[in-house]
Amino acid sequence: MSEQIFIQGPAGKIEVFVDYPQGEVKGFAVVSHPHPLQGGTPQHKVPTLLAQMFMERGCIVYRPSFRGSGQSEGLHDEGFGETDDTLEVIKQVRSKHIGLPFYVGGFSFGAHVMAKSYHALPDEIKPVQVILCGLPTATVAGLRHYVTPEIKGDILFIHGEGDEVTLLSDLIVWAKPQRHLITVLPGANHFFTGYLKQLRIAIARFLIVK
Repeated sequence: MSEQIFIQGPAGKIEVFVDYPQGEVKGFAVVSHPHPLQGGTPQHKVPTLLAQMFMERGCIVYRPSFRGSGQSEGLHDEGFGETDDTLEVIKQVRSKHIGLPFYVGGFSFGAHVMAKSYHALPDEIKPVQVILCGLPTATVAGLRHYVTPEIKGDILFIHGEGDEVTLLSDLIVWAKPQRHLITVLPGANHFFTGYLKQLRIAIARFLIVK
């Protein structure tokens, strides 16, 4: 069972689920969830998988609920306020784990928020590795247009070839000038339905916690 804690954020309290590894603590991670207005929660299968994989490698994992969802206060803010909240969570959990390596992951809307948060962090406190699944980089049909900043570092981008929500072609246009590697799961949809095993393999090949 995850421990539930609350962190004071810019718009009120932020609900955070904390998972502890068995054995030695080697690092810590912050993982963000998909769009709360589309049913996204920290318990969604993709952030849950990310949390499991970080825990298996010795990380304490923090999964905040975005503002207005779960028991987090505030109102949904299209990723702007959520970025401020995520930065506050990162700041507070870093103070608990001075000297430990730091990792982040996100899925869908959560990947967008994590990309913006990563971009905003000073270089000296940026995470060691970043995992972004189903990152929106342009217009998501029926929702909004996402402007994702350019980012650099040790980043794993995983995308479904059949993603109907955040199009692979948009990600490629965004990634091309930055020369990012992209891991594509042929046939997978936005939610990686039926592809969690392949998602796990891709992450396992990338993630190194020393």
